[in-house]
Amino acid sequence: MSEKILVTGATGKFGRELVRGLLANDLDVKAGTRSPDRARELFGDRVEVVELDYHRAETYDASVQWADRLLLTPPPFDPDAYETLRSFLDWAVASGTRHVVLLSAMGVDRVQELALWKLERQLEEVGVDHTILRPNLYMQNFGPGFLAEEIRNEGRVSLPAGSAAVSFVDVRDVAGVAHQALVGEEHFGLAHTLTGPRALTMTEAAGILSEVTGRTIRYQPIEEEGMRTFLEDRGWTEGRIETALGLFGSIREGARAPVTDTVSSILGRPAIPFETYARENRGCWD
Repeated sequence: MSEKILVTGATGKFGRELVRGLLANDLDVKAGTRSPDRARELFGDRVEVVELDYHRAETYDASVQWADRLLLTPPPFDPDAYETLRSFLDWAVASGTRHVVLLSAMGVDRVQELALWKLERQLEEVGVDHTILRPNLYMQNFGPGFLAEEIRNEGRVSLPAGSAAVSFVDVRDVAGVAHQALVGEEHFGLAHTLTGPRALTMTEAAGILSEVTGRTIRYQPIEEEGMRTFLEDRGWTEGRIETALGLFGSIREGARAPVTDTVSSILGRPAIPFETYARENRGCWD
């Protein structure tokens, strides 16, 4: 009998790639999400969709009581992710989940006050087999969203990232590693930092987008306060804004520049380069 795998955050950039990959290999999957209708649009009837809201314990049982393995996706930029997810994690383990793969983030071990670092420690203490994935920033963040809008409308990328480099990783590579972690035992107890094949400054990334689109796209570094105002105008909470600004601070400090070979060693092929991602998605910026 195959392992039963629950993917939380199934409608996000990472979750949808992982679910599709697991389905392509005829694995037994459920898609957990706060947006069941959106999940059904994405996956049709190929997967059972279960409503899962970390803030509503009454949604837990329909998902975790079934699952042998769990891909745990924290809400992005949530400063309260530890408090939000610790009860769900405990519930899953008490319900019989035997292996948890946690989607964390590169560099969380540098700042032990971060919610994701606390969640990693919680996972290590609950007495279940576990794997931790620490990806760098996704290349797909340049896709649909405010960055793509600015590129299309203004021909620029405005971020408080200074002149430092980032080893952007393709979300498909992260999903591929998660897939491998979920179907075997060789990744039990391991933490994997996942990056792309090389680090790029924002100026270099903008140059690649220029080459691909045939347009002039430039990087415009901005101050943190400009980013704060932008996010406030988009309705972000203060906590999420501070978490995002901390991320950009880590970029400026060079913490997002290191490159690992983890993706290639696990998947048996080179990590996807930014140029490939850009060519395949040029329509986002036309």
